[in-house]
Amino acid sequence: MKIYVVTHKPCDSILPAQYEYIQVNAAKGEHFCTLTDDTGENISEKNPCYCELTAVYWIWKNDHENDTVGLAHYRRFLTVNKFSSSPKKYVGEKKAEKLLGEYEFIATKQYRSPCSVREHILHDVHEKDLDLLRETIGEVCPDYLDAYDEVLAGDRSYLLNMFICKKQTLDSYCEWLFSILFALEPKVDMTGYTTQEKRLYGYLAERLFSVYVKKNRCKVKSLSTHLVGVSKWRIAADKIKRALHIWPKP
Repeated sequence: MKIYVVTHKPCDSILPAQYEYIQVNAAKGEHFCTLTDDTGENISEKNPCYCELTAVYWIWKNDHENDTVGLAHYRRFLTVNKFSSSPKKYVGEKKAEKLLGEYEFIATKQYRSPCSVREHILHDVHEKDLDLLRETIGEVCPDYLDAYDEVLAGDRSYLLNMFICKKQTLDSYCEWLFSILFALEPKVDMTGYTTQEKRLYGYLAERLFSVYVKKNRCKVKSLSTHLVGVSKWRIAADKIKRALHIWPKP
């Protein structure tokens, strides 16, 4: 098992066994991690728009050794105990193997918004791009349109692009996900976009994961997310502010 921990800056935190930092956007800066997303077959240069997906793509194309893989963030980890900040409580190999005997994915809890998923994501992306996404799904995999419409009309979705799963499960998901995003990319005009608005494909992928899960009836084990260096009370307050659209997404 290997859980890749995405980072865009040097980190000195000690990780549990089977966890390893992977530096993203490495094609455009100095290397500070042993493992970087600009080696092998990669899309490192797309990181400003694809966010942690450049690491997901790297895992898909370059990890041929691990049967189980996952993605965490340098300050966000899936944990088996939401009340503990200890790295010992991050999902380990034994726990992952047990859960993946029953579930296709281990992921975050579903986030509930006070409006529809479509209305909620429009606080981060332009409506024209969301319309282009639906159009592209209709071209690439039209059998997913019903699931897409159901997810966007609902009020719950998985966020953060964090997961643990079997490598073959990831391969199937990535084949689907990137076929859509790569077909969408030539249609999108980002002229005048802010740095945050350019993170488009990362935002879209968060919701597309829910679409994939719904369409394929995947069983997902939802776990709590530990935010390193932040108290549980601050986390709760931030969730409320973010849900009400008065707190910027970190």
